[in-house]
Amino acid sequence: MTDQARQFVDEITEAVRPLFTTYTHAVWEAAISGSDEANEQEKETQAALMRFWADGERHDQAKRLSQADHDDALIERTLKVIFLSAAKAQQDEATIQELTELEASIRAAYYNFRAEIDGQRLTDNQLDNMLRTSTDTGEVQAAYLASKQIGAEVADDVRQLARARNRAAQEQGFRDHFHKSLTLDEIDETWLMATFDKLDQLTREPFGQLKGSMDDHLARRFGLATADLRPWHYGDRFFQIAPSLSDFDLDQVYQGKDPVKLSLATYDGLGLEVRSILERSDLYARDGKNQHAFCLDLDREGDVRTLNNLEPNLRWIKTLLHELGHAVYDELIDRSLPWVLRDPPHTLSTEAVAILMGERTFDEKWLREVMGVSSDEARQVAEFAQQRQRAEKLIFTRWVLVMTNFERTMYADPDADLDNLWWDLVERYQQLTRPDGRSAPDWAAKYHIPLAPVYYHNYELGSILAAQIEESLNQQAGGLTGNKAAGEWLRRQVFLPGARFDWRSHAEHANRRPFAMEAFVTSLS
Repeated sequence: MTDQARQFVDEITEAVRPLFTTYTHAVWEAAISGSDEANEQEKETQAALMRFWADGERHDQAKRLSQADHDDALIERTLKVIFLSAAKAQQDEATIQELTELEASIRAAYYNFRAEIDGQRLTDNQLDNMLRTSTDTGEVQAAYLASKQIGAEVADDVRQLARARNRAAQEQGFRDHFHKSLTLDEIDETWLMATFDKLDQLTREPFGQLKGSMDDHLARRFGLATADLRPWHYGDRFFQIAPSLSDFDLDQVYQGKDPVKLSLATYDGLGLEVRSILERSDLYARDGKNQHAFCLDLDREGDVRTLNNLEPNLRWIKTLLHELGHAVYDELIDRSLPWVLRDPPHTLSTEAVAILMGERTFDEKWLREVMGVSSDEARQVAEFAQQRQRAEKLIFTRWVLVMTNFERTMYADPDADLDNLWWDLVERYQQLTRPDGRSAPDWAAKYHIPLAPVYYHNYELGSILAAQIEESLNQQAGGLTGNKAAGEWLRRQVFLPGARFDWRSHAEHANRRPFAMEAFVTSLS
């Protein structure tokens, strides 16, 4: 049976590799250009890859072989990953066409969207700067509402996309796409929702106290009563990051600093080389380009790139460190592994590393050794930074609860009153007051809902794992910043195994103990 399995793996690998690399190159070109031609090419190559994995005979053979006994653990895991890939793609040709066309249309709308205020087109970076720095209620309200304009453009297509995904999931016996996505990503839905309910309970009171202090500060800043604060006063389009929480201007410390130079110094300190990654990457904003940030392994042979829209500020310094965390993970996976396993074991695994690296910006040693801040100033900045980091973890946890519960309900009923559902969840978890008389599909302004579906929980689970990894690094390697032993520990314990383990086994392998949330909860105190 094992010989038959190896032959099957070889056949799959030979067939899927060129489809995968053609698709990833198309993804990259569409993201950096936003052109109709590139978007069409991404749609066509995506459909070709989906058709390959959707083949029913291939799926059945992968299922049969993955359920058989083998004397090689690596073959067993390879077969499981192949089966999961095929199971995720089970749908007929009409559904493939519908999904790829809807996604292409929505993707083009997001890539080319620029908010308008009084006839002026503004980038996301410009909107973010206005929201973060302005003290004028009219200005931040205009920026916030302008950022939601894309929602009305794509909302109907997003609902249709959810319906199509649900039909494919239900034909396989799943309740809906949410249930299917979690199950085939090896996450138990009951466990996930129970974990998030616990996080809700653990963070509700400290978040409420934090938000009370934040409201007092923002009310003074804008010259308002706290009861008059609205979502646009919180410094971010979705209130997923922390606004300035004191008169100490933490953001000013990072203003004007070059994200590329700081990232090179950070990764050099760990003995992790990122120059070739940066040379292949697309780092700065321009018209038509995707305004978000991501990392992409184009071939699982070393062509790893990041897309960013860098500016010399804290947000983009942190973002580049984060994306390079994904990139070094991809680049340092053991190339002797079967091609199918040259991937992190799970999205949450690579998110953990990326989150850990992004958090260097709030580390006192990093401020001193990488940013070049004096020892006295580094201590002062780190004190405020640690408060900011705790606030960001609390704020982001509450935001993930919004996203996860929204998507779960949306896939349960794509025809529900999603506009009001969105604001119900925002009020419950983020404790924001919805805009008076607002009736619009603001949920559809969030890129991840249609184009990175059932994904956001991975950020929170990644944060939990990141806290565990940092604790292990402190215990076993003596800390992270400027520590080549830590870089080697990450390479050996985290990166090298690739997807040879499932995510829980990988977490236990790396940390020498099971996945648990104690370290993360401690970081919130």
